[in-house]
Amino acid sequence: MKVQVSVDKFSYDKKPESGKELGRMKYRIAERWKEVEISELADLVGNKGHAMIPAHLVDGISAKNSIAMQLFTLDFDHQAHFSEVKRKCDELGLPISFAYHTYSSSEEEERFRVVFAYNCLVDDPFIMKVIIIMLYKIFSDKNYSCCDPACTNLDRMFFGGKELIYIDENAHIALVQLLLLFFDCLKADGNFTRNIRSFCRKYNILLVNNRPAMGSIDMLYTFEKIDGNMDSAIIHKIGESTNSSFFIIESRFLHQSNMCKKKMKKLQIENSHGCKLLHDFMTGEDLDHNAKFAIITNLLYINGGQKYFLDVLKRGGDTESYEKWEKNLYYLKGYFPTRCSDQFCPYYQKCENAGTIVDTLALDRKVHREAEKYYSIDEAYQCLLDNLNEAFLSDKTGIHMIKGQTAIGKTTAYIELIVKHPDTKFLIAVPTNKLKEQIKKDLLRSIDEKEIFVTASVRDNCFISEEVQNLVSEAHNRGIHNKTREIVSELYDEIEHDPDKAAVVKEYEKILNGMEGIKEERIVITTHAYFTQLSQEFLSNYTVIIDEDFLYLQIFGRTYHISVDCLKELSEKRIPGYSGIAGEMLNAENGEYKRINATMNCPPLSEEQLDEIETFGYGNNINDLGSAGAFVKIKDKKTDTSIVQYFCPQKLHKLKYIVLSATLNENIYKKYFEGNMEVYLYPEKKAAYKGILIQHTYHSLGRKDLSQKMQVFSYARKLCQNKNLPIITFKSIPDQAGWVDPNPDGLHFGNATGINSLKGKDMAIIGSPYKAEEAYKLIACYLGADVNTKADKTPKWRRVEYKNCSFLITTYKNPLLQEIQLYSLESEMEQCIGRARLLRFDCTIHVFSAFPCEQGQLCIQDYLIDDSE
Repeated sequence: MKVQVSVDKFSYDKKPESGKELGRMKYRIAERWKEVEISELADLVGNKGHAMIPAHLVDGISAKNSIAMQLFTLDFDHQAHFSEVKRKCDELGLPISFAYHTYSSSEEEERFRVVFAYNCLVDDPFIMKVIIIMLYKIFSDKNYSCCDPACTNLDRMFFGGKELIYIDENAHIALVQLLLLFFDCLKADGNFTRNIRSFCRKYNILLVNNRPAMGSIDMLYTFEKIDGNMDSAIIHKIGESTNSSFFIIESRFLHQSNMCKKKMKKLQIENSHGCKLLHDFMTGEDLDHNAKFAIITNLLYINGGQKYFLDVLKRGGDTESYEKWEKNLYYLKGYFPTRCSDQFCPYYQKCENAGTIVDTLALDRKVHREAEKYYSIDEAYQCLLDNLNEAFLSDKTGIHMIKGQTAIGKTTAYIELIVKHPDTKFLIAVPTNKLKEQIKKDLLRSIDEKEIFVTASVRDNCFISEEVQNLVSEAHNRGIHNKTREIVSELYDEIEHDPDKAAVVKEYEKILNGMEGIKEERIVITTHAYFTQLSQEFLSNYTVIIDEDFLYLQIFGRTYHISVDCLKELSEKRIPGYSGIAGEMLNAENGEYKRINATMNCPPLSEEQLDEIETFGYGNNINDLGSAGAFVKIKDKKTDTSIVQYFCPQKLHKLKYIVLSATLNENIYKKYFEGNMEVYLYPEKKAAYKGILIQHTYHSLGRKDLSQKMQVFSYARKLCQNKNLPIITFKSIPDQAGWVDPNPDGLHFGNATGINSLKGKDMAIIGSPYKAEEAYKLIACYLGADVNTKADKTPKWRRVEYKNCSFLITTYKNPLLQEIQLYSLESEMEQCIGRARLLRFDCTIHVFSAFPCEQGQLCIQDYLIDDSE
């Protein structure tokens, strides 16, 4: 083992007598701070007479110049015997690094020094002093009064010796070891509380529940929550990256003390599947001291926990361990529950812990769901038809929300409505181009093709080259939304008369003509994005049917970003409208979400104007700034540069819209369209699934959590006895796991809407599709929620009430922010589940997520509790 120390380059065979020589010697040694092997140091000091200074002295040789120390030395004189000291160290479990006889040691009167090596460099003088005092106290009782109190000075120089009498080059100690031994010494005269108080007063250590505020760093969080006295305290820490991490809280005021009433919890310890570490202890697994310490400091806060702990030890037959812990329990009564950590718990990264063992056991992991009535598919479909017909006949302007389960027949229902009313014009808006083509095929079974007009698009168009699609996407990303026509027009002029490209020319003409290409068609099929660009005058001629959740899929996705450098240049150039918005964004605090109350009327900048801005890059969007409704200044995780993310709300013309989807949230719709138009929700009848949905809720499995628990994928395949089981998960996970085709069409969270390739197939959905917090907070901020509170800085494990269901999930405290997040989770999960068409097919889906899905058979056990199971 290597240690850091200052050691003299000269050897002596006796102590120098001259004071001047001693001063020169100390200065000389102080300049020789270095790292050295214990074996080499022990030989130099113990056998060859080289003096050492354990402390690192900087800019002087007094105690105030001591900044670090790793070796702690005790001096034994007068009737001391090394064999007795060594025996006591063995009994106490304090390993000695080396010991040596001093110059004045003789057979008649043994004199020696004992050196203890700390397992890391202690660079806090306050903690250095406490360690020395604790060691001195342990060896200064009536049997060891020979321990010299002068060795407690931080700047102490120790002379070399004439004989090395013991060495263990791997031995080291830690403060955790010293603490209980120190308490034993304070208790020796029967006045433990008085002695503790005296010790804390003398060395200005905060006293809480008659115990010094010191211990493993895992326990620090409980002391930091103490009000009042902590404002005047200094927290000293060492070894934060080691197993012996420790803290001591220094109080600036004398006689400072806190009493915190212990809150006992009535919990069933036996029902401990929520804590694998406790389960191991209960079943007799051999745990180290730190694990047992964590367990007992938690069980002390559970009624009967102390007795239970000792009973388990007694049952194991380890009498020595039982007696040791029975004695130590006296000192632990004032301790707070040790916080869960990978420092002592091998399951920390796998377990959905709640912070401490007590809190984990207190979690009610059950999902409480109100009973819901289910109908036959025919009854549910008829209800959908009736709702659709009622909405069609209504003369009320606003959003008519009609909920219908996936596969209940929403498309069939509105096609039936279209056939039933041949004199009415309909516009159908769907989320994707693929779904747009699918709707056309479905319509052709009942409608003549000459009645159907499908808008042409650049994206996902097999006639349009990838290069052209990328050019259009790039323009949109820059906020240049009128560029498509220009790009297509230039290419059209080049190939207009090329007979080999007739099909491409025809497609270009459709794009250029847009809605002007409509002739006698009465049914228009388009995308959500195209629909938002249409005028009120045009839409007023149609009954508008919006297929799928338009608010979530289209409007809530309108989040863009711009670099802070770009905003600075906008502000400096004083561009009307844009400069004002840029200034407001630049003046905001980092991480603060702000609503922009008045939308600016900013005409879009031309491509030439954008190119003139020197710091402008293709990743920025300037032109949409004028539509921003809320923003936040943050660090881009990919580039580590400062950016502003902003949300652009979008209102609809005051007309009547019929929206059909399996996932519609009435509260969010009403909140969003408040003051713009009314929202009407129609009663829904639900049918029971023909297939089976099995939900495993123990682990949250957000993107980061899932990346650390990849064994869930092999578990799912074993559970389903299918090594080729189709799986829907995060887009990045297959690449991370090295998979080629996790499912047909490459489905993942975010792109599964309307795809039927998994219809009737067994599959698994793995993960909770949480989004980046900005996706939720920007919308919530725009809708009026205060998302800047300390409580919502990060989401936490909370019990929530949502859609007649009560469950645990990682979420926010603010009710609106929480509902937006849960609405997002519900939408993604239900869309993925809907791909198997459980309502009409006898197949099985396993869902691994903390978000409980409708009609799921719940499994709340920890399915990753043991990899071998």
